[in-house]
Amino acid sequence: MLKRGFLLLLLLICQNVMAATIHGFVKEKDNHEPIIMGNVWIKDSAIGTATNMKGYYVLSALPPGTYEVFFRYIGFETYSEQVTVKQNDDFTLDVELKPEALMMQATEVVAERDKRELDIKPSQISMAMPRLKNVATVAEADLFRAIQMLPGVATLSDFSAGLYIRGGSPDQNLILLDGIDVYNPNHMFGFFSTFNTDAIKSVELLKGGFPAKYGGRLSSVLNVYNKEGNRKEFQGVTRLSILSASTTLEGPWQHGSWMISGRRTYLDLAGKLADVDLPYYFYDGHAHINYDVDKNNLVGISLYLGNDVLNLSQGSTDIVLNWGNKTFSTQWTHLFNSQLFSHFIFAGSRFDSDARIDFDEVSFGFLNEVTDIALKGTLTYTPSTRHSIDFGFEMKDLNFKLNYKVLDINYINETTGRYYSLFVQDNFKITPLTIVQSGIRLDHYSAGEYTRFDPRLSIKRVLTENSHVTASYGRYHQFLNQVQQEGMSFADSWFSVDETFEPGIADHYILGYTFDNKQNFSIELEGYYKDYKNIAEYRSYRQADEDYDSMKAAQNFLSGKGYAYGGDIYLRNHFWKLEGWFGYSLSWTRKKIDGYNFGNEYYPTYDRRHTITAIQDIRFSDKWRLNLAFKYGSGQPYTEAAARYLVMDPTGRTHSEVLDGEKNAYRLPDYHRFDIGIFHNRKIFGLDSEIFVQLVNVYNHKNVWYRRYQVYDDISKREDYTMIPFLPTAGISINF
Repeated sequence: MLKRGFLLLLLLICQNVMAATIHGFVKEKDNHEPIIMGNVWIKDSAIGTATNMKGYYVLSALPPGTYEVFFRYIGFETYSEQVTVKQNDDFTLDVELKPEALMMQATEVVAERDKRELDIKPSQISMAMPRLKNVATVAEADLFRAIQMLPGVATLSDFSAGLYIRGGSPDQNLILLDGIDVYNPNHMFGFFSTFNTDAIKSVELLKGGFPAKYGGRLSSVLNVYNKEGNRKEFQGVTRLSILSASTTLEGPWQHGSWMISGRRTYLDLAGKLADVDLPYYFYDGHAHINYDVDKNNLVGISLYLGNDVLNLSQGSTDIVLNWGNKTFSTQWTHLFNSQLFSHFIFAGSRFDSDARIDFDEVSFGFLNEVTDIALKGTLTYTPSTRHSIDFGFEMKDLNFKLNYKVLDINYINETTGRYYSLFVQDNFKITPLTIVQSGIRLDHYSAGEYTRFDPRLSIKRVLTENSHVTASYGRYHQFLNQVQQEGMSFADSWFSVDETFEPGIADHYILGYTFDNKQNFSIELEGYYKDYKNIAEYRSYRQADEDYDSMKAAQNFLSGKGYAYGGDIYLRNHFWKLEGWFGYSLSWTRKKIDGYNFGNEYYPTYDRRHTITAIQDIRFSDKWRLNLAFKYGSGQPYTEAAARYLVMDPTGRTHSEVLDGEKNAYRLPDYHRFDIGIFHNRKIFGLDSEIFVQLVNVYNHKNVWYRRYQVYDDISKREDYTMIPFLPTAGISINF
């Protein structure tokens, strides 16, 4: 049966289709960057599609005739062109879209009917970086801080850039930079993400129900795309904030384009000038180069390097912390023909963390390292405007090291695994108003010899010109787990599953409704349910006779189950002087872990019942802009102290200790914060520049970070530790 299906697929690919095809690339006019997820459609028809990550589109199996083809992407002017095609024509139509002029009032946009798009991505939010940069954040723009303002994304604190998406923990998110996994995307102990926003072109977040082309994680997918570089002229931007300085340069060369970006904090350098010891800094760099071989072959290379360094020496104590990520991604885009698009990636990723503490004659330390070498391929065959097929493969060679040093003893742990996957996904318009996307993913992991099948199914039904409903189901497996140390992201450690610990499983059920008037307003409502099995909880205790030299996964984790359910509302607006969004999330998350919390269910720390977010960018003129950001979250769980007890040491002295009560049975006070950003554009030394002032936590609300108990002989005292107070920051960016 499989053989017959494969032969049929080859026949479809190789056959000479008698109808006409219109295809090409859609790019930005100013710099020739590809437009990702742009809309392409034929006027007065149900025929249409969306551009892929390289800006490519294809309209297949068109009868001979004259068509008016429209191209549209948010923030750019709509463009149309009349095309006449004959039988067997393979017509190339490459298009450049101009940025939209400053909008002071609602403008009419040609309606784009959702029934045209074959691809179904439930729970998807795609944004270009200029929109995410508008979010006011501490010190400077940060990708993860902006994503935390989207509905369905929870946070632990102002000090954590971790993404907790619809009941999932950060290690359940698949984070990709130009197609390669990034394992620890944090700077400054988790306060910032590792991505320099000036180097990033766009971001795609899939909060659940993601299609068969993605796998290996239980919760979500975050696709981050680097800029490819300006193909028309040299340009650059330099930014200076209270925390760091950065420069991004890009431009054309004879056969394509290039981009390079670097950022470094300078608190350590400023401390030396002020005679203050601040022995910490981080840096990161992005680079991308494209080689346009010909119209059917594009080659690109992306590089990323980021590191955090702390070197503290006081008296007889030395503390050295060094952690960071390195990635490379080599990409080849090839058009076999106008209907068969392919994209191949050979890439590598490494996260390493080295911590050493020396105190007099005593030494402690650990080394954590993850190395990932991957080869991936994705092909899309579009035989007609009603039908497309995605298929591909992924191969990974994974190596994990976690070595401890305690005094003079070294515990060496190293494990390897190979991950293989195949996927196929069929997108079919069964009626003009109904689209079905079915897929299956086959995964195999060598450590434990686990083979898993993941079915995926999504259905979209168009209701009206402006609205549609979607329903999705998907099964997902995860072959890695992470030990997370809140506030110490450098100590987060990855472990592979093995014969002692089975892969995690999640089933996603999603139902959604979307209304979009295609002019200045849209709203998305989604309900979801996620069922978890074999999820991991870190096992913090050890038996005295355990072997530390070749640890198994079961030594580090306890297994259990859980579930998460709730709903999101995402309302976007773009009219008059206002652009932004409002979001609301209602969610429940519960876990039950064998041998943990006495076997009872509990709420994880990141469970928040209600979350409200609001972002509005107000453009008063071409020189002044105001950004308003508000976030509210109901209190997150914590464990209340139930009692205290006396402990006697060998000398006969006694002291009090706290006895914890039921795990996470109580809630901290509600969280809320209001931020303001003021931006002014002007010429400085003849260059376009932007000066900004950001006011964080304007009304100085004391949000509780965590709560602890101090116990004395006769007194028990509860102490609350709060997050960021009112904090003004400022900076400048200069474009050249």
